[in-house]
Amino acid sequence: MRIGIDAKWYFTGPVSTRVMLHNLLPVLFSSYPQHQWFVFLDKKDKGKDFPFKEANININYVSVPTNMLSNLFVLPHHALKSKLDVVVFQTFPGICKRASSICFIHDILFKEYPQYFTWKEKLYFVPLPFFTRKAQRIIATTNFVKDELIKYKFAKFDSVIDIVPLGVSANFKPLELHNANSIKKIKIKYNLPDDFILFVGRLNARKNIESLLRALPMLTNKSIPLVIVGKEDWKKPDFKNLITNPEIGSRILLTGGIDDDELVVLYAMAKIFCFPSFAEGFGLPPLEAMASAIPVIVSKTTSLPEICGDDAVYIDPHNPESIANAINELLENEELYYKMKSNSLHRAAKFTWAATSDKLMDSIMNSVKKQS
Repeated sequence: MRIGIDAKWYFTGPVSTRVMLHNLLPVLFSSYPQHQWFVFLDKKDKGKDFPFKEANININYVSVPTNMLSNLFVLPHHALKSKLDVVVFQTFPGICKRASSICFIHDILFKEYPQYFTWKEKLYFVPLPFFTRKAQRIIATTNFVKDELIKYKFAKFDSVIDIVPLGVSANFKPLELHNANSIKKIKIKYNLPDDFILFVGRLNARKNIESLLRALPMLTNKSIPLVIVGKEDWKKPDFKNLITNPEIGSRILLTGGIDDDELVVLYAMAKIFCFPSFAEGFGLPPLEAMASAIPVIVSKTTSLPEICGDDAVYIDPHNPESIANAINELLENEELYYKMKSNSLHRAAKFTWAATSDKLMDSIMNSVKKQS
């Protein structure tokens, strides 16, 4: 079979999609070498090293005025020219004359939570349901996203939506499995204490870091710091007013974005991972923390209970006291703490990129059957 993969965001693009492509493609290509793969990359990235050189992997560099325009007009042309059987698109699916169209949608949070998106973003997504209804199949990462797609009529029939959960990289592992020199270097570089609370994610209003900051003065432990990893995003929280609070200012460390090889170690060094996000389509950071054997605190909203199951401590993201109580409980109850460490590893092991690859291939095969 001749299969097209929209990988325009492999080098630059939304973090969740880049993480998916970097982890999924090697497994997909090695698991299904019998197929011819046609990978679409942004022509602006032509000078960058795409690590797959096998004879059955064909690279096509395409123009990307926007993801929508590229998928609607550019990729279908390449699909016809290369006689593809199916194309897996990111978000916007193209209408191909010959090939089946699959659209991979990470979330449609802009529908239920428009306050977290700019007017330009909301305007950009207005035509999306029209095109997704024309795709042979739609891929959602969680049942939460599937339910939203049905609720807002992004699909003609429930049966065309496949659930393909993401995986967690094997690079995320317990602290004792990391190199001792790497641990020492990162501890010195970021001036980290033995114990700290960790948050990882984009710094925007949806991630709800403000509530986490407001919870700090309520902690019984008045010295444990909060390490915040991530780049500032649109609608960033008002850090200045909160950080100048003398009760917590000295306990907050902002690292900005950090390299992946440092991030995996930083996760494993944390005492607790706290993710009070208001809304997530999937939520990889809690899984990454779980794979690092770290107890996880998350919001009981959207997809997070589906991903974390019974193996996380849940909070009300609108209530800083709820966050503080959850942190206090883990810090003060040693039996619970070590139970959640063990549960974290068990939960994360259920999410593998091999499983993602297999489920994606199932969707591809189903789309071709429907088309024939």
